Amino acid sequence: MLLIEKRLQQLIYAFGILLFSLSIVVNSNAADLAKYASSDLSVLYLFEDEKEIDWPTIYYLNDNFGAAIHLVYLIEKPDYSSSLTEVENKEIYLHRIGLPDSEPSSFKMLFADLFKTRYPDIVIFDERSNKSLYKAFRSELKKIQPSQNNLFNILKFYEYAAEDKNPENNNSVVLNSREFYNRYKDRIQLEVPQLFANYEILVDKFDRIRKYNLVQSNLPNSENENNFIGGITDFRLLSIIDSILVDGPMKKTIAGQAKKYSAFFKSSLYSFGKSKVDNIVAGFREMRYLRQHARVNSQHPEYNAYIEDLYQKAERATLALVGINWDGKIVLRDSPQGTRLKFIASISVDGPKEVEVNSILFHPYWDSVDVALNDSIIQIQPHQSYVKEFLIESDRSYLEAQNPDSLAFSVEIMYGQIPLRFTNKIPVWKKPELHVNLEPNFYFVKPFPEVDIDKVVANLNVKVIISKPYDYTGMAKIEFTTPMGLYAGAYRQDIQLTAGTLNETIRIPFTISNLFELGTQLQIVHLKIDNAIVASDTSKVRIASCNISDTRKIGFLPDEDGKLEDILSMTDAAYRPLTDRTLVKGDLEAYDVIVIGTNSFRKYDSFSKLK
Repeated sequence: MLLIEKRLQQLIYAFGILLFSLSIVVNSNAADLAKYASSDLSVLYLFEDEKEIDWPTIYYLNDNFGAAIHLVYLIEKPDYSSSLTEVENKEIYLHRIGLPDSEPSSFKMLFADLFKTRYPDIVIFDERSNKSLYKAFRSELKKIQPSQNNLFNILKFYEYAAEDKNPENNNSVVLNSREFYNRYKDRIQLEVPQLFANYEILVDKFDRIRKYNLVQSNLPNSENENNFIGGITDFRLLSIIDSILVDGPMKKTIAGQAKKYSAFFKSSLYSFGKSKVDNIVAGFREMRYLRQHARVNSQHPEYNAYIEDLYQKAERATLALVGINWDGKIVLRDSPQGTRLKFIASISVDGPKEVEVNSILFHPYWDSVDVALNDSIIQIQPHQSYVKEFLIESDRSYLEAQNPDSLAFSVEIMYGQIPLRFTNKIPVWKKPELHVNLEPNFYFVKPFPEVDIDKVVANLNVKVIISKPYDYTGMAKIEFTTPMGLYAGAYRQDIQLTAGTLNETIRIPFTISNLFELGTQLQIVHLKIDNAIVASDTSKVRIASCNISDTRKIGFLPDEDGKLEDILSMTDAAYRPLTDRTLVKGDLEAYDVIVIGTNSFRKYDSFSKLK
């Protein structure tokens, strides 16, 4: 049976033509997001000079263990100050902190700000950092003793050893910086500039072995800790629930939901396709129950913050995988009747499955009754969007309230049988009006000889056209995915869209080999702005048989959209477009075939006179 199928595939390749329509793809970061949602590790990395940051080690911890990385930079300032920058959806944060001095009172403010929700598990610093502020900070950190009242404590301190003074130290972590830099090179080059503008990555600094010595451990029996997380559990949800809740039916229920959440999300890391989607969505459903219980029943601030953090990570992973993009924009407008409130709801579906919008609700803080904005269930098909504006009637004094939570909206979206609920309390990013088209949206591949090995049999290219408003400007990113046997070549992924034009054109070269599988395959492309998908499409790829003799003479009247000419051009057929004069004066008998394009007769006055 396998031989018959292989032979059939070879025959179709020998006489086949590839016909497909291309479209728009996403390479979502769902895999990374699911890993972050399955880990509660936190690392504090103290640095004195941004040029000395060990990025390969940071990305190793972030990617391999799903650890949240907090980079801390201290500077002397007259008054205490703090700012936070992050790499979006990557659990990498930069804290720039100004301290007036190294007195205990200053560090008290620093610790209250930096550790307001929890302590990190691991602290990493550089032995070469000798400024008094850094030395004092390290010293104060080491004085923090683990407490049973805390859910999280500082468990390990590692110091980068520029010179290996103790090669026999069994409590050291030794890493190959060159290997990790090559592994995470693309992420480093893309993400580090988000934290440090005009940052220059000095590759030579990573061309050596890095050694980190364990200088202090608050773990019991911490022998031979030659791994950063040795002795630390990477996900402690179950043990935390066991320590927080009192024994009883409620604890059993919550523990059961926590086990399901952990199992579903960890299973998603090793599954693909529909199975991955099912695991993520099922895990998110359990996390919704855990969050609801914590909000209603828990009086433990650190536990509530921990559950809220896990919920945000799980929500991001779920949205990225199922392809639901929910954007809300709250607008206050002046009118002759006074200030009016308008809410713009935007929902797009870039995943493989349709979704239903059950409700869009306005939650007025001055009333206990929610206001339903939609009057029926809204169905959104894959790669479609729903955008609607809602005018809200309310008293002007309510709209002028200073409370940022006073204007709250929520939407409930059903993905299969699982509800997903999202809330907007402040204005958020609005999706720009951008579209992507591929020209042409199909291809013919000339017949190629039968071969038994993987071999490229055709080189082609497709034109991607980004349509935009005339005055729109900004960076966009194209992501292109192909099925097996079809390979995209080098193309511009990051595109600068500038004002004064209505479109931008990118050509993507691709090759086809005889590994292209039979049956219908999917090919997708995504257009992204700020890591958010703003345009996408899915198309089908298949093989179709065709044979046009080189001696066949074809005349044709072009169709409205030009597809007919694209087809004839790809087949290398001998063809000639006909003009209105040719229809009257030309020798039509010179053609073996005359092909008439759709609605072409409307553009030719002499068409009705033909016999």
